[in-house]
Amino acid sequence: MTMHSKPRIPLRALGALCALLVLLSPLNGFALTGAVYEVFVRSFFDADGDGLGDLRGVTEKLPYIQSLGVSGIWLMPIHPSPSYHKYDVLDYKAVDTQYGTLEDFDALAVASDKAGLSLILDLVVNHTSSEHPWFLSALGSLAADPCGREPCAMETPCRAHNPYTGYYSFSRDGRGHPAPGAPGWTYEGQFGSHMPDLNLDNPLVRREIADVMAFWLGRGADGFRLDAVLHYYEASPRQNAAFLAWLNAEAKRIKPSAYIVAEAWTDASLILSYYGSGIDSLFDFPLANAGGILVKSVLMGTGASLARRNAEWSNAVRAAHPGAKNAPFIANHDMGRAAGMLRLDTQKGKVAAAAYLLLPGVPFIYYGEELGMTGSGIDENKRLPMLWSALEGTPGMAQPPPEASQRQRLGEGVAEQEGDPDSLLHFYRGMLRVRAGIEGALEGEATAVDYGDPAVMAIRYGQGKGAVTVVQHFGPAPAVLQVPQGTSMPHAWDTGGGLPALTCFTVTLAPYSGCVLISP
Repeated sequence: MTMHSKPRIPLRALGALCALLVLLSPLNGFALTGAVYEVFVRSFFDADGDGLGDLRGVTEKLPYIQSLGVSGIWLMPIHPSPSYHKYDVLDYKAVDTQYGTLEDFDALAVASDKAGLSLILDLVVNHTSSEHPWFLSALGSLAADPCGREPCAMETPCRAHNPYTGYYSFSRDGRGHPAPGAPGWTYEGQFGSHMPDLNLDNPLVRREIADVMAFWLGRGADGFRLDAVLHYYEASPRQNAAFLAWLNAEAKRIKPSAYIVAEAWTDASLILSYYGSGIDSLFDFPLANAGGILVKSVLMGTGASLARRNAEWSNAVRAAHPGAKNAPFIANHDMGRAAGMLRLDTQKGKVAAAAYLLLPGVPFIYYGEELGMTGSGIDENKRLPMLWSALEGTPGMAQPPPEASQRQRLGEGVAEQEGDPDSLLHFYRGMLRVRAGIEGALEGEATAVDYGDPAVMAIRYGQGKGAVTVVQHFGPAPAVLQVPQGTSMPHAWDTGGGLPALTCFTVTLAPYSGCVLISP
């Protein structure tokens, strides 16, 4: 018997709860539009000279982030933690001293707001650190006999004696990790013994989570990225969705414009089911990574099939939750860098960038992707320092994470690419300017347009006069598209093979080029 093993709730009751919470949550309540820039603070910019990136460094580099044309920043965990990555939290209402102070966060929040940038924090509530005071207190009570019997005959911990024993999933069933100092007791920890799972059914735990959200939203945060939502309730998507519905409703109660995006690294059908919770966004994992459809399509030159998939996905997200926005991306902190996936080919990097930055929703850009940074293998290699310049000793350059086994292969950092109009950095800025010009149109119904060339990705948003079609050519030879007379081309881009050309009835696409077309 396990008192705190996240008991199952009847599916019918769960479905009713999800539906109620979605109805109570405002649609389109959040203010975030445009792309979001993901930052691993430790590797971004070192403002105090200790070799580690910090919050003051993020504040100092806000002009650079703003210059990209993004609308928000996602900070990976900033709380005190025994790990370099900080995904095992010691104190949810503090800033790790390596990164600075609460006052540094307050200054960043104010500066971000002035720059027109939303500030999103990583919220890790599946588990805490095994060194968290809650967990240590619980262990201390388990080690003693909570009810005065010797030896203890209880199968589950006595919550009346110490409420923190109910914050985690302790049992005597022999499954899970042995509880230190408490013979016979074990606990759940899906990510390892150093990350004990929280008991999310406990009302006191939910009260703590709501209090944490209120704390940061009150200090200027604009929303949260939710870590590991598949593991809230192992093998129970319905319970995960119900918890997401509760968390989203609670965040919106505190701050109606709060933006919530969730990490559900799984297949398309399950991601779509989680949109039923009413949260704003889920990451588009089937699109991303080396095995995702975006990289495969760029390498194989299959733009038309990518258009069909993306149009279908866009419409499916809208159908699952009309107020939701897809969160497309190509790579993040758990994946090898896109440059490596695309064989260090800058032109292919530009093609991929145009393809995902001009999709509907809220695209996410991992820091350094706009430069073509490299890194693969162990996680530390995927989180190498931001390359502000290729010159040794550049001020503000952070030290690599501990255990990193690769050096940065990119030979041109921000300083070098700033002066090169053909750089990947300039291309990212250009694509985000294009996006800003058509953002509203991207919310229309999506239709894949078949121009008879398998290398051409074309998606039309809306119908009739004024409909916007985003076109990206994935092939090495020119492509000719037949278009109605009067079609206009307000935006066009060159990835290295030349610009598209428009005549009365045709658009000629240079290799790997792209454009935006407006229907007459």
